[in-house]
Parts: sequence; C-alpha cells; structure tokens
Amino acid sequence: MSFNGEKKMSYDRGERPQKVDLGELSLVRYKSHGKQFELVVNPEKAWDYLHDGNVPLDDVVEAYVIFDDFRKGQKASTSDLEEVFGTTDEVQIAKTMLEKGHLLITQEMRKRFLEEKTKEIVDYIVKYTVNPKTGAPHTPQRIEKAMDEAGVRISRNRPASEQAPEIIKQLAEVLPIKLEVATVEFKIPASQAASMYGFLKNAGEVSEEHWENDGSLVITLKIPGGLLADIMNEVQTKTKGKAQMHVLKRG
Repeated sequence: MSFNGEKKMSYDRGERPQKVDLGELSLVRYKSHGKQFELVVNPEKAWDYLHDGNVPLDDVVEAYVIFDDFRKGQKASTSDLEEVFGTTDEVQIAKTMLEKGHLLITQEMRKRFLEEKTKEIVDYIVKYTVNPKTGAPHTPQRIEKAMDEAGVRISRNRPASEQAPEIIKQLAEVLPIKLEVATVEFKIPASQAASMYGFLKNAGEVSEEHWENDGSLVITLKIPGGLLADIMNEVQTKTKGKAQMHVLKRG
C-alpha cells in the first residue's frame, strides 16, 4: 500500500534532516515572492489541526514569531511580512503558513500517520462490508492482505469514509466483497426494553421506533453488514433469547 497527499499543506519527506534539534517540536516552512518563512509548531497538533479542524491554533503554534531563518534566530522583517502576506498580524500569518506551507515531520511520524489512516480504513471496510458468498464479514487481516494484493494507494489526508468506497471497488478484483447495510426490526420485551434501549440506539441508524401498549419496544435499525451478526448475538445474549429479530432487508 502506498499513499499520496492532496491538501494544500504538504509534508517534508525527511530526505534533508533539520539542522536544529527542536526536540518534540518542528517547523512549518512557507515560500513565496522569493522568500522563505518559518514557524515553530507542535507537529502532532499541527497534523490534528489540519485534519480534524477542532484543535485550537494556540495549541499548535509554539510562539507567534515568524522567522526567515529559525536556525540563525533571524526573525522576518515587517516589510517582508506585509509584502508576502498583506499583513503583519502573526496569528493570521500562522494560519496561512499552516494551510499552505510545508510541515516538516520525521519518517517515524510519517509511518505512524500512515498506519493510523490504514487502520481507520480497514476498520471501516470490516464494519460496512461482507463476503457476498457467505454473508460473513472479512477479518482485518484479510482486508489488509487484499489491499496489498490490489496495490491500494492511501491518502493520509482524506477521511477514511471518503476513501473506503473507492478502495472496496479495488478490493473486489481480488476478494469477494460488497458493501452491505441490513435493516433489522427488533422487538424487546417490556422487562428488558428500558435497559436495551440505549444499546440499540447506538447499534445502528434508527429508522423507526415505538412502544407497545404492554411496554415492549419495537425498533427498526439500519446496521452495517459487518456488524450484523455480532449485534444480533449481543441482543440475544443480553435478553437471554427473549428478543424477536427480523432482518427486513439486506443490501
């Protein structure tokens, strides 16, 4: 498996080691108008900021100081900042540098980020697909092997849910696999309805629900195919076999 990036922010491949030991910190470099600017950041937080969008900028930036050569401790001039960024507001400049600059990360970080994204995608595929011949989900190990066999390329910058449908199409060339969501109706006896309600609400997407006059719960869920067997077994276990379950639709 390999990957590529597609966001404006790009990432240093690590061929050229940094000349300064920043410890756990790193740099964002931005080049424009024949000039280079550098910003000291927490690389982990910078990654999360760019991909999750819910990390405060203050947690990302070590200090709102823009350098043109951090190694020499040389700060960028206000005239250069004004010329290139159209402002001297270092908070706004930091945002621009993060969005369009180059985040220097180590090979170890690159490997870990790729492994994390791969796991997200594999988990998604295991959850939402089945083997059409058996109706059973594939194991994570089988999905990973098929991804290798199919030469799948992974972008660590795109959400797993966005990449997975494309990857599933590639996997279909080497593995019997299909996306599946099952619609299932559950009827839970009154004595267990209250305790089971929260579990069922979290088990899938609720299509319909109502309470019978006797206090029993009838709820219809859309459940990812790869989770169907486990959820139905769990319901049976929790209700000691008293629940009624009907698969209304699969596909």
